[in-house]
Amino acid sequence: MRPVDVVTAGAFFALVVLGLIVRSVRQMARQQPATRIRTRIAELGDEQQVATTRRSDKEGQDKQHELLKRKRRLPDQAALLAPFVAKYERVRTVGGAAGIRLICVVGVVALVASFVGATSFSLGPLARLAISVGATVIAMRAAYRWVIGRFRLRFLAVFPDTLDLIIRAVRAGIPAVQAICIAGVESEEPVRTTFRTMGDALLVGAELKEVLEQAAARLQIADFSFFTVCLILQRETGGNLGETLETLAAIVRSRRDIRAKSKALTAEGKLASKMIAAVPFVIMGVFYVVNRPYLEVLTNTHAGHKILALAAGLMTAGLWLISKIANLDTSR
Repeated sequence: MRPVDVVTAGAFFALVVLGLIVRSVRQMARQQPATRIRTRIAELGDEQQVATTRRSDKEGQDKQHELLKRKRRLPDQAALLAPFVAKYERVRTVGGAAGIRLICVVGVVALVASFVGATSFSLGPLARLAISVGATVIAMRAAYRWVIGRFRLRFLAVFPDTLDLIIRAVRAGIPAVQAICIAGVESEEPVRTTFRTMGDALLVGAELKEVLEQAAARLQIADFSFFTVCLILQRETGGNLGETLETLAAIVRSRRDIRAKSKALTAEGKLASKMIAAVPFVIMGVFYVVNRPYLEVLTNTHAGHKILALAAGLMTAGLWLISKIANLDTSR
């Protein structure tokens, strides 16, 4: 690799790191109590101004028409960013700031590594850009799925015990709202944080149905969605909440046992696929030490670059198919 390429990659990496540092500093500044208070006061002022504007617009049909046209544009613009905002909010819910930083770091490392790797093979600018962007997107998506999966496993490991706590509280005569608040104090993480947030919202006067639906939308875990449906139906139609939650706890434990059993049955196939995937790299490492000119056909020729790219694509597709076949995801 030429010195110019090394300097270019280093400068690019330095700019990316500087941008991440500036972004982290700005986020820390926005999280300060004084800044959050000022922002909330400004939002309240904007809400009051919007309410006043709506009352005044009722007096004239022309102004109301213009306001409706303006409001119609905003959702159209926000709809383009809705998927990214939803994923960002979900990562903040399940992983917090640490999860967001992890995904950003993985993306930066993948971008730099793919750019340096593509430069070392003397590819064209468009090919290097495509490889860098593709590797970055794949790495960030893998990190996102890992953060979500890790939180889901931890949540589902503790959730049945939390249901038992709520069942005992309900059978003792404690209302469901108060039982949720108790679960937010007595449960283990990460269930404790979720129920604490729900309890705080209920204590300030929020509706139980709205709080449960928002929590289910943030978590997107089927077992927790079952819990929200049980509480909402019981609140609307009545019935014995203790027996319903006890049945739900048994179902959640059964689903957890099925996941553990499927993981044990597919462990051998996953291990075999990882060993098979590691064999080409081990062989290339051995040849690099023993007979380095033997590999120059792959690293220094255009045909060798095509063979390596084809092999990488086929191996990625094979590993993806094996993981899809071996993974029995019953937690959604």
